[in-house]
Amino acid sequence: MKSLASKPWQHAATFASLVFPAIVFGQSPASFDPVVITAARTEQRLADALPHTTVITRAEIELRQTAELVELLGRQAGVEFVRSGGPGAQSSLFVRGTNSSQVLVLVDGVRLNTSVGGAATLGGVAVDSIERIEIVRGNLSSLYGSEAIGGVIHIFTRGGETSGIAAAADAGRGDSRAASASGTASFDNTRLSATGAIRRSEPFSAINTVRAPGANPDTDGNRNRSGALRLRHLFDDRFELGASAWASRNETEFDSTGDGPTATHLEDAKQHVAQAYLRAAPVSAWATRVQAAEARDRSRNTSSNPLSFNNGEFESRNRQLTWTNDVQLAPQLTGHAGIDYLEQRGGSTSYDPTFGNNFVAFSRRVKAGWLGATGGSSVHRVQFNLRHDDYSDAGTANTGLAVYGLQFTPAWRATAQVSTAFRAPSFNDLYFPFFGNPNLKPERSRSAELGLRYAEGPRTLRLAVFRTHTRDLIVFDAVTSRAQNIARAEIDGAEIAVGGLIAGTRLEANVSATDPSDASNGQRLLRRAPYSANLLAVREFGPASLGAEISRVAARYDSDINTFGRTRLAPYTLARLVGSYRIGRAIKLKLRVENAFDEEYELVSGYNTHPRGVFLGAEVKL
Repeated sequence: MKSLASKPWQHAATFASLVFPAIVFGQSPASFDPVVITAARTEQRLADALPHTTVITRAEIELRQTAELVELLGRQAGVEFVRSGGPGAQSSLFVRGTNSSQVLVLVDGVRLNTSVGGAATLGGVAVDSIERIEIVRGNLSSLYGSEAIGGVIHIFTRGGETSGIAAAADAGRGDSRAASASGTASFDNTRLSATGAIRRSEPFSAINTVRAPGANPDTDGNRNRSGALRLRHLFDDRFELGASAWASRNETEFDSTGDGPTATHLEDAKQHVAQAYLRAAPVSAWATRVQAAEARDRSRNTSSNPLSFNNGEFESRNRQLTWTNDVQLAPQLTGHAGIDYLEQRGGSTSYDPTFGNNFVAFSRRVKAGWLGATGGSSVHRVQFNLRHDDYSDAGTANTGLAVYGLQFTPAWRATAQVSTAFRAPSFNDLYFPFFGNPNLKPERSRSAELGLRYAEGPRTLRLAVFRTHTRDLIVFDAVTSRAQNIARAEIDGAEIAVGGLIAGTRLEANVSATDPSDASNGQRLLRRAPYSANLLAVREFGPASLGAEISRVAARYDSDINTFGRTRLAPYTLARLVGSYRIGRAIKLKLRVENAFDEEYELVSGYNTHPRGVFLGAEVKL
């Protein structure tokens, strides 16, 4: 088993030694230091954020021409994804080797993780309505509560700073077609933005019927519709009122080996997020913000076989009220405090113990308070956070974080970080028939991390070495035939990410190496690679640009689609090309080639993946 983990560190080190020095120390005339919110739950410059934080801007989303969120995230340092089939299919996201239910996903500050399964439903999320994404790696339960063990992914819906309208469309292999439109209008101190998009494709059969002949071999299609609306009004320099809404509907055909080779299946999934906030600064030393929000996730799975276990309905709702405060304690030190209230409701026809297809729902309430401080001098910076969560069904949890940063030159900073985190059991963990256990305790985790950061303009390097230990993992116990808090997981890992320019070519590269294992038997956790590497190169030639992206993922283990035994998934290398040509100031023609080498590979045992495909598009901005 350890053979998969014996070489990745060597490969990662070799890749880093060859590529990274050239990128970091290449010439670059520009600077890049955006404002981020997620790392400390308050506004700060990216250069001041101590946890390992990455920002994906709208400009980068358009440059990469990636359609699905999980694919975009999967090329970032420390992030992996798997998908059971084509576009829109069920997907899992792993950050620093943790489970997908141990990664917190926010949309405009609102929790997207469902109370039913614990993870966020990301398979059908397209990037059309996304303005930017902040990725913070490591335990952040001391700021956000449950699920933030591997990290936090914060999605911000589109809302341009300048007025204008834009439209885009593309088409390509697999009967793929997409169109989107967005616009922003400003009226004195009010700004309104809106985005709408539709995508559809029918690329291939979800399951490889040569590997699993029990599934239907017909092609499986996907249709996705999404939109966002954002409103902001500034009363003066001290008061701001805003609101946003985001919605996505994802209709995906999928396969199952249990219903016979002629059965068809459809998942109709709907998500929406709505929030409103008031931000005020009554005095110069105090800023406060109140937000009320709701997130809903509904899905209906339908099989042509009326007796199929794939038939079912699932629904989850999060309602939250938050109050956060920033107080200037000293010229270089800011205190933070907040209160969170969360109501979660989730239900499913699968929860019916009589198997009569009746919808059964459960609910919980969460009360939480947190406080912290950030700041320091030009040499020494600190961040401290403490939080207490009280779950009506899972008890209490106390979490903390402490980070120290030493800026030993204007460009170089070293950090040391310790933190604790937890995950409350999902309703599936607690109540699913023949599996759930209402007496489960939250999973608890502690982490330690050492980091090194270099930043000079857009030339950046970020290195992190970390260890995460999780106890009371929730697993199915074969002895008791139900979920129990008996497992432990240990994750050792390192990640390095750099960006810069070499002779006019923009380069970005990252390598991640992790060893997530079950502490009871030493086996690697499923579907997580011992190492992965990504390289992006983009160059402009007047009105034209050309880019290439290469990803390498090592061999992993999975459960065999037929026998459910442990099986090895082969390593793979994917290459994609992107290009554009600008006609005047308003029109851009676009080209992308996915899987340029036509690599045959699997993300999940027995499931098909994209062959080589060419896609053409155009974009108009006015």
